[in-house]
Amino acid sequence: MDKKIVTLNGENGKKIDFSIEAEIEYNDDTYQILIPLKDDLELSSDEALVFRVDNISNELNYELITDDLLLEEIEKIYNEEA
Repeated sequence: MDKKIVTLNGENGKKIDFSIEAEIEYNDDTYQILIPLKDDLELSSDEALVFRVDNISNELNYELITDDLLLEEIEKIYNEEA
């Protein structure tokens, strides 16, 4: 199965392509675990980013999650589903 790709704007406005590793529902919110397709970000090969995804007026809005407790919960759910 092919991975879905999403393109987001980085901090400097540069477009970054991500592979959607997983989509997780938690506390009535949708989260996506994204892996950059290129080494545009300073991540090791086993790191990913977690975003909350909101559908606002039929447009997807991605918010980077930085809260450690929330990240742990999302990781726990991901590992249980894997």
